[in-house]
Amino acid sequence: MAISAPTSPVSQAFFRTARAGHTTLSTLGLTHHPGGRCYLLTQGGLRDCEGENNRVTLRAMMDLVDKSSAPQQQTKPAQIGSDGALDICVVPAETLNNPGYSSLTVHHGITRVLAPVVASCPHAGRDYPATLTEAATLPVSQMRGLEDFGVDHLITGLAAHGITTVINKIARAYIDVNRPVGAVDATMFDTPVEADKPSRHVNAGYGLIPRLSAMRQPLYTCPLPAIEVEHRLGFAHMPYHSMLTAQIAAAKAEHGHCLLVDFHSMPPSDRTNRQLADIILGDCLGTTLNPELGQAISSFFIDEGLSVAWNEPYAGGFITREHGRAGTPNQSIQIEINRSLYMRDARLSAREPHAVPEQIKHIAAVINRFGAFLVTLQPR
Repeated sequence: MAISAPTSPVSQAFFRTARAGHTTLSTLGLTHHPGGRCYLLTQGGLRDCEGENNRVTLRAMMDLVDKSSAPQQQTKPAQIGSDGALDICVVPAETLNNPGYSSLTVHHGITRVLAPVVASCPHAGRDYPATLTEAATLPVSQMRGLEDFGVDHLITGLAAHGITTVINKIARAYIDVNRPVGAVDATMFDTPVEADKPSRHVNAGYGLIPRLSAMRQPLYTCPLPAIEVEHRLGFAHMPYHSMLTAQIAAAKAEHGHCLLVDFHSMPPSDRTNRQLADIILGDCLGTTLNPELGQAISSFFIDEGLSVAWNEPYAGGFITREHGRAGTPNQSIQIEINRSLYMRDARLSAREPHAVPEQIKHIAAVINRFGAFLVTLQPR
């Protein structure tokens, strides 16, 4: 079956890359569920693709990418107040269902040349769907501990260096886009749901749909409707990964290679009260990044006067594993920024967490310089 040409530059690059054989089921937004059937993640949930022509699947994916790339209804971004506070938004269902609302924000590079780097910010979202706040037993203030507080504000300068930045707007308490589709805690739902064998994250309460707050308090006391899995996937998880895939494909089509940098924040110490470094770099234990690139990135932060550690206790999550492989044109790294560098209550245990305005400006300036440095790197 013939399909029409892609309609945007992003989906054109995505299509060229896909046709060249550089994509997989997972990077096309496809997933296999137990039983071997193939599904396409769409805005409406999981659509059965068993037996369909692959080119039709590509067409559907490009349509989704074009929709995500189209101008969206703009809302004024949250600003950090003079006291360092960041507002959250409880989003009513009618707003979420408005075609103009998007679950993500994309800051496109403002230089004439697209950089061979894409930045990801999956956990800084402060939009709390009303369906979450109505179902949860905890107030929003106690769910905020799952946020990577203010990381989206730390990386705003990257666009000035041609680096496209994809930011998830939806709160992590609703869905964790840094988890695979099958990382579902089946005990949370009123009827059986498809789920992979529980991982350590799922068992700990922090799967695709978190069961616990950061302080290990249950988010829900009643089972959720099973349909919530498909709904939340289609609403936030699928658009995020489709957009990441498209932007990586566009950068690779331009340069022949792309580095994905996945930004997070972390508390000042681990669960054993061991103090953590200022920056923890994760390459999934050496599997997603060439050592020479890792050394160069580490040296940059050390030269900025920051302490650096690798892979412990944060080696890299689903996004890093999914979009990078050492020794290939597509590589990736996860960067955890210690919140003590820019926050008053770095554990996010306060009722209203606050950044220190001058310190967050300083770290944002460091990340801005990091962006300028990144575009000079070449895979070796």
